Amino acid sequence: MNRILTITGAILIFACMSITQAQVAVEARLDTNAILVGDQVDLYLTITYPQNVNVGWPSIKDTITGDIEILRTFRPDSVLDDQRSSITHSRVFTVTAFDSGFYAIPPFVFRYRYPEDTGFSTMETRPLLLEVYTLPVDLSAEIKDIREPLRAPFTFREALPWIITFILIAGAGYFIYVYSRKRKKEEPLFRPPLKISKPPFELAMDALENLKYKKLWQSGQVKEYYTELTEIVRSYLEGQFSIHALEYTTSEIMDGIQRTSVNQQARNKLSGVLTLADLVKFAKGNPTPLENDLSLNHIFDFVRESYGIVHQMEKKTGQMTPETLAVDAGDRDNEGSDNNSLKSEENVENV
Repeated sequence: MNRILTITGAILIFACMSITQAQVAVEARLDTNAILVGDQVDLYLTITYPQNVNVGWPSIKDTITGDIEILRTFRPDSVLDDQRSSITHSRVFTVTAFDSGFYAIPPFVFRYRYPEDTGFSTMETRPLLLEVYTLPVDLSAEIKDIREPLRAPFTFREALPWIITFILIAGAGYFIYVYSRKRKKEEPLFRPPLKISKPPFELAMDALENLKYKKLWQSGQVKEYYTELTEIVRSYLEGQFSIHALEYTTSEIMDGIQRTSVNQQARNKLSGVLTLADLVKFAKGNPTPLENDLSLNHIFDFVRESYGIVHQMEKKTGQMTPETLAVDAGDRDNEGSDNNSLKSEENVENV
């Protein structure tokens, strides 16, 4: 009885091993078995095996036979079956041949080993046959000449370099022409843009407004306040009356004002402010807040009144020049002594 059981078990084990080993399968196939010389065809190699089996692929280089060449090798691809018990591993090769004839592709040998095996077993694919043919040639027909190449249309991209070259040459020629003309006339090649500046009256009024909002003397900066105030009125005198007020002393400025048609009241306001500013800047004078405020107002009044006179002279003469604003110096000499004494008295009063 035991002997029968032993034999039966051995038969079952052998049958199971046979079934398991039968699960390994290999295949080789071509897309087509006939191609024109130089055409390409894909060669598929596939092996299906259980997950616990080790597989070795055949060694394939750049040629299969002497006449069939491999042009491209794709990446391997693996797929599990639905039961996740076996794997299908495939590779694709693009091959071609450049001579006509029938070419036999020999079997590809795969190696595999089960876990219980001590060595590798082999399995081969079936051999393949590839026919490579050429176009039929009628040797009795007339020999024809080679056709001429077709003319491609002329595109804008091809014309663009020539257009750019023409523009550059034309621009360089125009530049040389303009440069030579201006050089003959001794003119500058490029003229700087004209700077449109405000008239002296507007510049002075804007500067006085800015000084007013700075509140310098209110914050203890009395000297800076009078320094900026006198610079504003000196710049106005230089621009409006052509008096070099920025370089003159107070007495020289007042002498220059004497030769203009500015009225005496405006002169007295200017003289008082300039004299007080000299005391602050050079004698450490300390004017009152009222004097500080009046100084700014007096310069405002002087600029307005003197500009009003200039405006009236412009209407009469049609243009503004220093000559139209000045009066005869000889006529002023007769009044010089009286005006100087009156100015001194008023200056003392203002200070």
